[in-house]
Amino acid sequence: MHTSWSIAARTLLWSLVLVLPACSSSTQPALIVGPAVAGLTTTLQDELHDLPDARLAWSTFWQLCWSAYPSATAYELESLTSEGASPVLRRQQDTCYRIQAAAGENAKSEGLAGRDMQLLIQSGQLGYRVRAVLPGNQVSEWSVPVAVGVDL
Repeated sequence: MHTSWSIAARTLLWSLVLVLPACSSSTQPALIVGPAVAGLTTTLQDELHDLPDARLAWSTFWQLCWSAYPSATAYELESLTSEGASPVLRRQQDTCYRIQAAAGENAKSEGLAGRDMQLLIQSGQLGYRVRAVLPGNQVSEWSVPVAVGVDL
């Protein structure tokens, strides 16, 4: 059953990828040069906090990292949803981006109750792709999209 959910989530994400070119941002820099950002990796990181009455608060963070791009002055991330690509890009210097992908509070005996389902839902609803910002108002091609919650 876990495999069929993963296939369904991937299918949904790839259907988004096919729709996105028609929904791209109109604020594209003047010149796209060079290949896409590469070396994409993701990790899931859990943070646990003990609570009174044998309860547990937990959060799972998803982190996307990529290889440094030659001559990059910054990186831009574009969020992708079922509604299309966001017109607002996130610009940053770092080669990693981290967000909370799941969270909960429950009895310690239940572990991270609902974590896998929350991550599955995220993977079908939100993704990111990244590109390098280069000198002279130039950018690289976009990377492949990666679904939030998926651990590559």
